[in-house]
Amino acid sequence: MATPNVYRLVTNLKYWIVAGVTLAVGGALLWVSGVSWFDKHESLGTLANQLGGLLIASVALATIWDLVGRRSFFEEMLEVVKLKHDIYVSGLESVSTDYTKVFDWDSSLGSAKQLDVFAAWATTWRNTHQVRLQQLVSQSDAKIRVCLPDPNDNACVKLLSTRFNMTQPDVRSKLNETIDGYKRLDGNNRTGRVEIYTTPVFRAFTAYRVDKHFVVTLYHHKDSRSGSVPAFTCHEGGSLYEFFKDDLEGVLSVSTKLYP
Repeated sequence: MATPNVYRLVTNLKYWIVAGVTLAVGGALLWVSGVSWFDKHESLGTLANQLGGLLIASVALATIWDLVGRRSFFEEMLEVVKLKHDIYVSGLESVSTDYTKVFDWDSSLGSAKQLDVFAAWATTWRNTHQVRLQQLVSQSDAKIRVCLPDPNDNACVKLLSTRFNMTQPDVRSKLNETIDGYKRLDGNNRTGRVEIYTTPVFRAFTAYRVDKHFVVTLYHHKDSRSGSVPAFTCHEGGSLYEFFKDDLEGVLSVSTKLYP
């Protein structure tokens, strides 16, 4: 059996005492306003009558607010506060169905020092930001790490073939093309500013880490290709960022370093 909240009981008791007294005063004023004395003092009788009615109406409205409105509003505010707290703890910054708008790619890549790419190939993304990626690699203190599916792993290639509705030779060709594309960013000079890893781990999402932010895009499960998928951004210090960082580092720790 639940223990009653003493403070709530005391507060309710105080409220009902005040409401009862106010209701009694209002009723008394209404009754008094009808006595014969007020026939000769009509303005005072009218005042007493209106004041009594106002007190009774106020008690009725206050009772409805206390029993229904205030508690419902309080519960709603608790839900809002809890949601805000959950968002704060997770580090979530933005959500969209367009990964190009969920993050300021141009500005962030222009000032980035560390970029991690965990994708199947992300050809469109790489071509769109080719200039920024080349500028990033040209900095001596910058690094790009790319984690791609292993084109030599038959099981991995088969899964990608099914997911993207492509033939297995086309998947291998796409992966090798992507590997060569990231090598060209480094000019095939093996400077160490571009690291390429391959792994048979199946992709459940695509993730980009740009310095202290993760941008994650999900996949759909329809047969046809879709132009928009859910995407979100989270920052360092939040639980989402920590999850994707640990996940990426775990995959990289068991991946094969292909370049340099």
